[in-house]
Amino acid sequence: MINFIERYKILFSILFYLAFGNKFLANIAGLDESSAFILKFISSVFLFGFWITVLLDMILNKLRDKTFWILSMFFIAFMAPVVYLFRRQKTLREPARYSI
Repeated sequence: MINFIERYKILFSILFYLAFGNKFLANIAGLDESSAFILKFISSVFLFGFWITVLLDMILNKLRDKTFWILSMFFIAFMAPVVYLFRRQKTLREPARYSI
């Protein structure tokens, strides 16, 4: 799943921030309360699913600075998943090429 998300990381980043700003979008579109509630519910499900997918990827893979990435998911949740997607390949630990 994370490979699919990583392949389309720009699209998922845009969707992530659109879902974060769902109240703003509902006000701009002039939606009534029931339509705004549906938009908020759908965006909350998307945000939670995306956030959990990225968090599980962080937990299950060997990363450099794993503690930093996991704590950032909790403290700056609006920015950490997107930054992680763009930095994922560089944060994965590579096996040592040369042994001494």
